[in-house]
Amino acid sequence: MTEVGSGARVSGMPRVRRVPGWVAPTLPTFAWVEHGLLWCYVQRGKSPEVHGAQCALAWVGGVHSTAPATGDVAAPSQWRAMGELIVCGAVSRGEPYPDHEWWREAGIAQLDSVERQRWWAQWSSYGWTTAIAEGAGLALSWAMGFSDDAPPVLPRHLEDGSRATPELRQECAAIMREALTRSLPARSGLGAPSRPDHTSAST
Repeated sequence: MTEVGSGARVSGMPRVRRVPGWVAPTLPTFAWVEHGLLWCYVQRGKSPEVHGAQCALAWVGGVHSTAPATGDVAAPSQWRAMGELIVCGAVSRGEPYPDHEWWREAGIAQLDSVERQRWWAQWSSYGWTTAIAEGAGLALSWAMGFSDDAPPVLPRHLEDGSRATPELRQECAAIMREALTRSLPARSGLGAPSRPDHTSAST
């Protein structure tokens, strides 16, 4: 891959092959964003925000079986994605574990468990976890059409806890913009949307 200013590029092919009908971006856009986020995470400093965003899109796109914040293994329905978005917001803000009424009002009461309460108490105060939740929430907002930012997230922190430099953020943005100029070849089976009316969905 070359550097910014000389044609930043992403290699490989997206792993996402279909998206649910409630996803706002088109399949090519969604697939390349997930792939570009993974590329930036692996190649450019392992940012927790980028990691959270990539994991969220991989879950929605059927690549990962577990939800990014709750670890739930249920399929990513629109209702479940909204639940994840709510949880990501709470964790990213460092809020304490919500009481049962909070989960009930959010429509995800069945996700309230002793195991999840223990996980939240142990990990939600860590900067890495809150940064992952921030990235996942931004990506879910983009996937559901609440935000039209593309890319939905850029690195703010790196694996060692340092701040991402403006130059790194610009480089990752250039990598993502390059990825979004690509289409998915029909021969791979990636070119067809999961629903006939989904080809016209806007970003």
